[in-house]
Amino acid sequence: MLRALTLGDTLALQALRLSEVEHNDVIFPELPAGVTGYPIDLAWQNIELRNARALERQLPRFSARAVTYVGTQCRGQPQAFETFVVETDCWVLFDDDEWGASEVQFFKDVAVRGGGLKIFRYYDEPARARRDL
Repeated sequence: MLRALTLGDTLALQALRLSEVEHNDVIFPELPAGVTGYPIDLAWQNIELRNARALERQLPRFSARAVTYVGTQCRGQPQAFETFVVETDCWVLFDDDEWGASEVQFFKDVAVRGGGLKIFRYYDEPARARRDL
């Protein structure tokens, strides 16, 4: 994910997150919003809009940076559903010459299902980086 971000590879970034079919057919029906009858098309539209805004903010910030991936940590309490688990409060740890040891919340939540991982959406708030971890 970090390499795709620095290369501006939006196709790779897209492949790492939930597709509309995965969201609508697998994930959303088990989420509280899906159970209570929230309109699925509005939920997906919200994800798409916020994801696009996130990439607009994050791509220029990390374009062509020489970063070294250190790891990903999801620090929140996992949320278990019938067919998947959502890992929460996820951070990407990296190192580079400008910022040193840093972490950024490029995404908050990851769906874990059948041994695979999918990002819900990229985070649309400004990146928060911490140095000297």
